[in-house]
Amino acid sequence: MDVWKNRLVHLDHCRGMSWKGLYQLLKDDPELLKIYERPLLYWKKLLHLESPNLQLFIKDLHNIKLSQMPSVYEQDEIHCLSFLDKEYPITLTNIYQQPWVLYAKGNVSLLTHKRILAIIGTRAPTEYGNEVLKRLVPDFVQADISVVSGLAKGIDSLAHKITLANGGDCLAVIGGGLHHIYPRENIHLAHLIMQKGLIISEYPPVVRPKPWHFPMRNRLISGLSKAILVVESKRKSGTFITVERGLEQGKDIFAVPGSIFSEPSSGTNAWIREGAKLVTCAEDILSEWE
Repeated sequence: MDVWKNRLVHLDHCRGMSWKGLYQLLKDDPELLKIYERPLLYWKKLLHLESPNLQLFIKDLHNIKLSQMPSVYEQDEIHCLSFLDKEYPITLTNIYQQPWVLYAKGNVSLLTHKRILAIIGTRAPTEYGNEVLKRLVPDFVQADISVVSGLAKGIDSLAHKITLANGGDCLAVIGGGLHHIYPRENIHLAHLIMQKGLIISEYPPVVRPKPWHFPMRNRLISGLSKAILVVESKRKSGTFITVERGLEQGKDIFAVPGSIFSEPSSGTNAWIREGAKLVTCAEDILSEWE
């Protein structure tokens, strides 16, 4: 790994470093040549930190072990992709707060696949939702469409499992570091995806997931995709956040209709009413992509 990227990854591990702080630092010092020589006052002004948080940042900045983390990750076959690497997906360069570094394990070539469909939905799907995925996903795989989702319970997990079972390409975007898979019940599934697909995170592998990470990671799920398919979802949910981010990014939104008596379909039916494209078979999406 080159010196510049090594320093970028080190900064990404420092407590107190923010997206805006790193943005300004890259403007001040694009080559990151002076990061170990900057005075305390510079960091205080840049990061708007006071003691003891400022001291924690300085401690991390001069921590030799943290500066060596890229080598540790390399031994675990974890890729550290900077925003300048050729493997970094161009679709993420136009989203809100594009990640400076992506941490990935698996087949990184999937990041530049042109036909990626996000499949998202409720964490408590009905048998109807399960059957919908069993019907649609094999046809997507047959059409060389990669599936991305968030490794959450419910529709996310089902989409991942059915994609893998049919020999398809599967991507998962998680809300914590690669060493802290959540939910824990999906650890086995995560390892299968690492072997046959790709798992990515904008958080260093050592970072434990926090509640606010998950709404933020949703912009990556939508950002990586060419379009978003919603299968069973209430209106107020994490799915709603992903759809909102997708609309901001100019992505097509597709939704599978459900019974008017089914609460898990209340969100999908509402999005169809508001302009999402109705899907009853894979061809409804495939025809848009031809």
